[in-house]
Amino acid sequence: MDYAARFGEFYSTALLADAAFHTGVPLGVAPPGLAPLAQRDKLAGPVVTVEANNDLLTIMAAVHRARPGEVILVSNKTYEVGLIGDLLGLDAKRKGLAGFIVDGSVRDAVELIELGMVVVCRGLLPIGPLKLAPELKGIGQIGVEVRLGDAAVKPGDWAFADADGVIFLPLEGLPAAFERAAILLEREKALAAEMRAGASLGDIFGLEAFLEKRAEDPAADFNAHLAALGRAI
Repeated sequence: MDYAARFGEFYSTALLADAAFHTGVPLGVAPPGLAPLAQRDKLAGPVVTVEANNDLLTIMAAVHRARPGEVILVSNKTYEVGLIGDLLGLDAKRKGLAGFIVDGSVRDAVELIELGMVVVCRGLLPIGPLKLAPELKGIGQIGVEVRLGDAAVKPGDWAFADADGVIFLPLEGLPAAFERAAILLEREKALAAEMRAGASLGDIFGLEAFLEKRAEDPAADFNAHLAALGRAI
């Protein structure tokens, strides 16, 4: 299965996160604040991990060595530097890379969007790494485990990003997650059709009955309630 193409056409990070929850596939979730420069952009692919340490050369080397379809995932010790710009974007586009996820800032936003290079980041800053004071620069690493909040990401893990944020799944978990995502997508479509036909979400989910149950038992599980109705979200 072409997971990147299927995600781009049909799925969202929210749907895949639900699918991972249902199937028990390990799920890494990046902290809030990461978003595509162009809101409707979506990104999926195996990651090339970079612990940047404010080192532009390490990011350049990662792009130089990466293969088509891969995602450059950059972690850095500070957000106060624009780690990716238009020239790195152009090089990545030329090589057929899927895009960048930068746990930090980037620059040349207009040019990157015009290139059609998908860049997911925390924000924008015009100062690049080469302009930093020497004491702020280090030597980065490629192909190491990086952390984005509580998510530990290894080289080869898959990243999925859209306007809702960024999630990570292990390669071996993709078949189960995508199989479940297909089921959940059809359920959501059917549910939306019922609502457009006039049904309320509360009635479909037996909300009042569950609220009565929860009033008697505060530990009542809404997911179990939905399962009993043949529903799931």
